Amino acid sequence: MKKILKVDNPNVYAEYVGAPVLHPQLALISYDEVSPFRSSLNNYGVYGLFIQQQFPKHLSYGTKSIVVGDSSIIAVAPGQIGGGQDNGTPMYINGWALLWSPELLKGSPLEGKMEGYHFFSYFDTDWLRMESSEYERLSLLLVTMRKEMQEN
Repeated sequence: MKKILKVDNPNVYAEYVGAPVLHPQLALISYDEVSPFRSSLNNYGVYGLFIQQQFPKHLSYGTKSIVVGDSSIIAVAPGQIGGGQDNGTPMYINGWALLWSPELLKGSPLEGKMEGYHFFSYFDTDWLRMESSEYERLSLLLVTMRKEMQEN
């Protein structure tokens, strides 16, 4: 039987990979700072964006195996299962993960509408491809966001 990490709070995943907890409802992880770590097959109870220059091989999303192109973004939503089965080998990856609790959307115009964005749909196995300049700008934004979280 496959071991599945239940990510019902963004910081469950952050703690699994060894990232600091910066906010109770938001996890912002720099994979460059926590690698190596062991992969995990995750049952998401949160929303997330995985922003990486190179994704690991042998990822699954739902019942499908996927291969993700370089410099891409994968989006996940509550109720989805994805990631990579832990085979005991440490992974070295770079990039970012941004996970947030559905509680952050309560009362906002996005409440109950995230699945309407097709990249959060469980039935869409596409990913967003980025140019290297887009990846760099997004990384700069995430560095700034993390600095703000650390200071405040």
